[in-house]
Amino acid sequence: MSNTSDELTLIVEFSDGLDTLIKDDLLKKVDGRLQATLTLASEHAGRPTSIRDLIEYIRDNCIKRNPELFYMENGVRPGILVLINDVDWELTDDGVD
Repeated sequence: MSNTSDELTLIVEFSDGLDTLIKDDLLKKVDGRLQATLTLASEHAGRPTSIRDLIEYIRDNCIKRNPELFYMENGVRPGILVLINDVDWELTDDGVD
């Protein structure tokens, strides 16, 4: 969902223990699932915001402790599955290096 042409508002769901790394004040329970509503700029470094930008935003602004459990080198740690509308993000154009 988009607020304005300059912002993106996204609902991000955290499960299977990842929610324990996220700042408590960002999380709310909706239908038994822990979610955070995040607002990002629609552009980053002169290009449209990508999932990679979202992951870096979560690392820098949402993780309360042990960011290395979420992020390493240039992406999420192995074993963390990132889904966009129930599809693995690495199968989308944005997931390709």
